[in-house]
Amino acid sequence: MDIFDLLIAPVYIIVILFFAHRFSIKQKVRNKAYNYFLRGLIVKMFGAIALGLVYFFYYNGGDTVNYFYTASALLDVLFERPADFIYLYFGRPSISEFYLLDAKTPVYWVNDKYAFFVSKCFVPVIFLSCKSYMAASVVTASLCYLGVWRLFLIFVREFPDLEKQFAWSILYVPSVLFWGSGIMKDSITFSAVCFYVHGFYWFFVQKQRRYNYVLSLIVASYLLLLIKPYVLFALLPGSILWFFSLRISKIKIAFIRVMFAPVLLAAGLFVSIFVLRQMSSSLGKYSVENVIETASRGQRDLKQSYYGGNAFDIGDYEPTISGVMSVAHKAIFATLFRPTFLDVRNVVMGICSIENMFVFGFTIYLLVKLKVYKFFSLIPTHPLLMFSFVFSIFFAFSVGISISNFGALVRLKIPCIPFFLSSLVILNELYQRSLTVKVEG
Repeated sequence: MDIFDLLIAPVYIIVILFFAHRFSIKQKVRNKAYNYFLRGLIVKMFGAIALGLVYFFYYNGGDTVNYFYTASALLDVLFERPADFIYLYFGRPSISEFYLLDAKTPVYWVNDKYAFFVSKCFVPVIFLSCKSYMAASVVTASLCYLGVWRLFLIFVREFPDLEKQFAWSILYVPSVLFWGSGIMKDSITFSAVCFYVHGFYWFFVQKQRRYNYVLSLIVASYLLLLIKPYVLFALLPGSILWFFSLRISKIKIAFIRVMFAPVLLAAGLFVSIFVLRQMSSSLGKYSVENVIETASRGQRDLKQSYYGGNAFDIGDYEPTISGVMSVAHKAIFATLFRPTFLDVRNVVMGICSIENMFVFGFTIYLLVKLKVYKFFSLIPTHPLLMFSFVFSIFFAFSVGISISNFGALVRLKIPCIPFFLSSLVILNELYQRSLTVKVEG
């Protein structure tokens, strides 16, 4: 980061906000939800800038810097040796084959195919940003925001009266803005999840058979498979249940609908398990069997002292399905609500704990008000609510059993937080409606 960043980044911010403002003005006429468009973009860019500053001045470098350097090195090769670039970009190079024009330019991630793919994704962004880190961060945030905004519009379309609440649960979540906006793989994967839901919703739910929705589904799934396959792994059960719930809602007779609902939902779970089993070879180390074995090794490893208090322990368990299920509740709790105030070891964890305590308090409030049973009985009443809750819980479970370090947890959990918070927002609205009905009655 140098004076060039300080000079060029504001130019990119002004240009992007200028066009975003003009776009939102036109859209507000048809959809008042666009009142939040510019605000959401501004805080998204702020999150990307904050991430860069923290990594540069607090961590003295890290993943985001390494992605930037690797993508910059690829860009150097593109300009000087296009033929080599084609091999490096589309082939599978080893570190010894990675030719550098400038020996001072570090190269990372070549031996990690998932992280190296992320670096390649950032090449066009860094090219458009004139190799400025901060400008590239702003461009990345703006591009990723397109997916997040589409997710926001879907929730608002289903629940028009909850615009403000969804703005806070989707657009303004502090941890998501920080970890999911800059030059990080989490920015791409969270945006891919949003585009996946966008394509699924319009193609399968609204039955708009347009190629752009299919493309949204395909590209999002492709990115998730090549960056974080387990995220797609977590999306499938909720997607299939969502699809089957649409069939249930078409049954006109209430008695038959109630009778068939458990059967169709059970069929949805069976299809989910079958698909995940069939995908095991594609998921590689993220397949069901390998995730369980990796998680078990991770839990043994976290006992070591070199974690310096930044590890958490969900307890010992056997590397089997039944063994994992015995600690499922602890894994889900860890992902959704930790680190807590009791876990804080540094400033970053302290900030995260404030958000987690709010989410925890909101959850307890609804569980008490809805008396637990009604909390869960309301979830199947709306397909989007059911998908959001199932995805967030399944994702939280997957991450909680696989991660044993708070540093990784606070980053990896962000795709499920907006969905979980939005589920709570919807449940709270349903609770408030029930109170209104009682008063009117």
